[in-house]
Amino acid sequence: MSSKKIPNVALNEPGKKVIMLGNEAIARGVLEAGVTMAAAYPGTPSSEITPAIAACVPFHPHINVEWSVNEKVAFEVAYAGSMSNARSVAIMKHVGVNVATDSLFEAAYHGVRGGMVLVSADDPSQFSSQNEQDNRYYGLHALVPVFEPSTPQEAKDMMKYAFPFSEEHNSVVLFRTTTRMNHGRGDVELGEIEKPDREIGFDFDRNRWVCVPSNSRPQRTSIIKRMEGIAEIADDFPFNSLTISEEKINGKKYGFVAAGIAYSHLMDTLNQFGLTEKVSILKLGLVHPLPKIMMKKIMNSVDELVIVEELEPIFEEQFKALAFEEQINSVKIHGKNIIPQQGELTPGTLNIKITQLLGIDYTPFETPELDITAPPRLPQMCPACHHRNTYWVMKQLERKLKLKFIKNNDIGCYSLGVYKPLEAADTALCMGGSIGMANGFAKIVPEGQIVTALLGDSTFFHSGIAPLTNAVYNQNDMLIFIQDNSFTSMTGGQDNPANGIKITGEQGVKIDIAKVVEGCGVPKENIWVQEAYEMDAMMEKMEQAVLAKGVRVFIAKHMCSLQEMRLVKKNKIKLPTVKVDPEKCIGCQICVRKFGCPAISFNFETKKAYIDQSQCRACKTCTFVCPSKAFYVAEE
Repeated sequence: MSSKKIPNVALNEPGKKVIMLGNEAIARGVLEAGVTMAAAYPGTPSSEITPAIAACVPFHPHINVEWSVNEKVAFEVAYAGSMSNARSVAIMKHVGVNVATDSLFEAAYHGVRGGMVLVSADDPSQFSSQNEQDNRYYGLHALVPVFEPSTPQEAKDMMKYAFPFSEEHNSVVLFRTTTRMNHGRGDVELGEIEKPDREIGFDFDRNRWVCVPSNSRPQRTSIIKRMEGIAEIADDFPFNSLTISEEKINGKKYGFVAAGIAYSHLMDTLNQFGLTEKVSILKLGLVHPLPKIMMKKIMNSVDELVIVEELEPIFEEQFKALAFEEQINSVKIHGKNIIPQQGELTPGTLNIKITQLLGIDYTPFETPELDITAPPRLPQMCPACHHRNTYWVMKQLERKLKLKFIKNNDIGCYSLGVYKPLEAADTALCMGGSIGMANGFAKIVPEGQIVTALLGDSTFFHSGIAPLTNAVYNQNDMLIFIQDNSFTSMTGGQDNPANGIKITGEQGVKIDIAKVVEGCGVPKENIWVQEAYEMDAMMEKMEQAVLAKGVRVFIAKHMCSLQEMRLVKKNKIKLPTVKVDPEKCIGCQICVRKFGCPAISFNFETKKAYIDQSQCRACKTCTFVCPSKAFYVAEE
C-alpha cells in the first residue's frame, strides 16, 4: 500500500459517510463498479472526475486511466475495453459527445461485453461552453438508455448500477450530468469497492464487431428490440419513483415531473412552501426511455401537470404525445410555457413560477442595494500569458504591412483575445474549427487579406492535424499559429502530448509539434518556432511568415504562465522586478488600452502607468510594447 494519503474516493471503508462533490461521487461509483478502463478528454467535468479516478490507481491498481487526445479517441479506448469484457467508462463534456458520436452510434449497434458508460456533462447557462446543448437527445438519436442523477449519493449509486445494467441489456449507457450536479456537495455513503473478477480478452467475433452492412442490418433490428425491452422495465427502474396525492390546492390536483438537479431544486421549492405531501411527484432517474405506466398514472391522477426540466422540452413532448395517444384529455400539461428553456434552472426561478401557478402569495427576497458595485470585468488572459504576445505582434504587423488578417480562432484560453483591448478574433466555432474554416476562406479572400488560424497545442492534437493535412493537400494559402504552452490550460492545466506527462504523473512520450507539422507536408522553410517572450524575434519571424506563401505554420512557445508561477513558488525562484519610470511615461495608455496586461494599471491623477507587483510575472513584454521605453527591469 502506498504511503500517500488515501483520497476519500479511494477509501475501502463500506458504510462510512463522506462529504463529496457530485463529480467525486461519480468517480467513486466507477471504483465500486470494478471498472478497468477509464478515458477522457480534459473538460468539465472530465477534468475533475478523471483525475479523481487516477488518484485511486496507487490503491486500486486494476484501473487503467488516460487523458486521450480527443473525445472520439477516449470513447474508442473505453469501448475497446468493453469489447474485451472489461467494465469501461468514457468521460467528457456535452460538446465532446459531438466529437465522439461517430463511434457512439456504431457502438450502440454492436452493444457491449463489459458494461460501458459514457458520461456527458451538460452546461446550462454556458458557464464555459459554446452552447447549451441538451444531450438527452443523444439517447433518443443513438437508441441508448440515458441515466440522470439528482444528488451526489444517487450519482454514486446510479453510476455503480449502470455497469451491470449495461451488461444485462447489451447497451452503452449515456450518463447525463450538469454543472450544478457535479459541483454540488452532499453526504455519500461508501459501498464496497469491487475488484474485477472476470476474464479479460477480446473474443474475435468479427460478425459482431465489424460494421459492414451485412452485420449492421440485423444489429439494427436488435437495437430496436433492445430499447423496447428497456422501455418495458422502465417502470421498475430503481431510481424512478412516483407518489400520488389526492389533495387539492385551490380546487385542483397538481403533479410535477422532474429529473436530475431540476428534481432537487423542485423538492427544495415544494418543501419550502409545505407542498410536498399535497402534490403528485414523478421523479425520473431513467430519462430515456420513459416509464409509460407511471406517466399515464400521474396524468390520470391530476388536473394540471408541470414538467420541470432544464433546457429542451424533451419530457414535455413525450408526455403530450402519450396523452394524445391514450386520449387523456382531463390533464393540462405545462412545460416551457412556465419553465425557461434557456439557462440554468435555479431555486429562485422555481419559487416564482410554481407559486404563481398554484396561486400562493410569495414575495421574492430582494437583494439590498449596495452603496458601491464592483465594476464589470470581462474574462481575460492571465498576466504574462504568451497568447497576448502573439496577438499583439499580429496587430502590429497588420498596421505595418497594411494588410487585413482574417483571424479564425479556436477553443481555448486564446479565445479570450476576442475581448477588448486586443479584439483579435474574428471567428470561433469549435475544436479544430480554426484551420477548417481557414481552408474555406483561403479559396475566396481578395488580395490584401491574410487568412490565419490560431489554436493551442492541445487543440492541435485534438483536431488540428486533419484540417492541416487538408490545407497542404489542397494547396490552400494560409498562416496557422499554434500556441504551444505545453498544457491544456483553460480546463485546469491538464497534461497533454506537448509535455508528454501522463495522467498518472509518469513521463510518457513528448511529441514535437514542429515535427508533426512537417510530417503533414508543410515544408521546413514554412515552419517557424519561436520563444514567445522574445518580442523582437517574434516580430521579425512572424513578418517572414506573413509574407510567405502556401501553408505555413508559426509555433509560439512558452509554458503556461500559471504553471510557470507554480514552479517559481515551489522552487522559491526570485523573479526580477519590472517597474515604470515616471519620467519616461508619457501617459499614452497603450500598455493598458491596447496591450491589456492585467498587471499594468493607470493612475489618472498622475497620468502615469504603474505595475501591480502582486500580479506581475516578470515576462518583460511591456518593455517592448511601451513606445517611450518607460518600463524597465530594476536592479536588485
